[in-house]
Amino acid sequence: MRNIDHDITTWKKKLLDLGKRNRLINFRETKRSNIKITSPGIEEIYKNLVIKEAKLSFPYVIVDAIDEGAEAELENTTLWGDLSTNRSMPEQQKTLASLRNKAKTAMEEQGVNILYLSFGFLKWSENTDPDHSLLSPIVLVPVRLTLESITSPYVLSLHEDEIVINPTLAYKLENDFGVTLPDFDEDENDLYDFLRRVKHIVNRNGWDVLFDVELGLLSFLKINMYKDLERNTEVIKKHPITKALTGDVREIVTLSDGYDRYNHDQNTKPIDTYQVVDADSSQQDAILYSKKGVSFILQGPPGTGKSQTITNIIAEALADGKKVLFVSEKMAALEVVHKRLSQAGLIDFCLTLHSHKANKK
Repeated sequence: MRNIDHDITTWKKKLLDLGKRNRLINFRETKRSNIKITSPGIEEIYKNLVIKEAKLSFPYVIVDAIDEGAEAELENTTLWGDLSTNRSMPEQQKTLASLRNKAKTAMEEQGVNILYLSFGFLKWSENTDPDHSLLSPIVLVPVRLTLESITSPYVLSLHEDEIVINPTLAYKLENDFGVTLPDFDEDENDLYDFLRRVKHIVNRNGWDVLFDVELGLLSFLKINMYKDLERNTEVIKKHPITKALTGDVREIVTLSDGYDRYNHDQNTKPIDTYQVVDADSSQQDAILYSKKGVSFILQGPPGTGKSQTITNIIAEALADGKKVLFVSEKMAALEVVHKRLSQAGLIDFCLTLHSHKANKK
């Protein structure tokens, strides 16, 4: 039988994605996925955005029409705002629009924020060759980018997620090089002092810290699963499903042979059925497994009734006095089931935990 601790360590490593394709390890300048903020300085940006929680505007152009007799001339006026970037005005606006749209889509479809302001970058290499150096962001501040109207500037503000030290980088440095990054407390630590401490630590390896600030898209889709494994290892090791994934299936619930080719019409009374949408025999099997506490995987191509089956499973569980957590990577799947439950009159029992339309309250 495999070692469960070894498997959990492997899962954590896969969730972090330590390859060079990951922008948390190998951050590269791209045309539309990030933009460097050149002024004000790193300390002032952090103080205004994080400590004071101020909203910071980017420069933008106002076009004025000047009427001179029969002809009108257009005159551009640049308002510089609070932040400056390394792009021309047209390129800056295109990049900010792209960042805003992609971040908005990720929030609406997956309920996660992927827009971060990176403070400080570690310039390092996996070998002694300086020509193959990597650039990795260090302090990651979640932000949102808003635009009030087409004549308004883009505005940067703090997102409600927590500020983190790049977890992928921290894991790789500690496991591959024995370098441990210091803890960072956004309320107590001075950002500049923290980055200087990091610089002092990594200098022993011949690496450096750049005091740059970049706004960009960084994927943290799996970081919460990694944190869950990190914080709750002992609880997870005791769960029957986790044990089964590592080869120990002794605690997995199975149905007796009597449920093979189960005749639902003969054995189930209509009065004991709480399904709210139609279901065929294979879907009835899935609902039965769910009611009996059996773990299973329901597979099928689009249009074969998976969302209908999930709707019925939830309805049956509610009738049995149970609570159900329905999770999906895509918001569309949640909305389909939510709509079906609503049409069945069960909307009062539904609470959307992740929604761009609702706040935490």
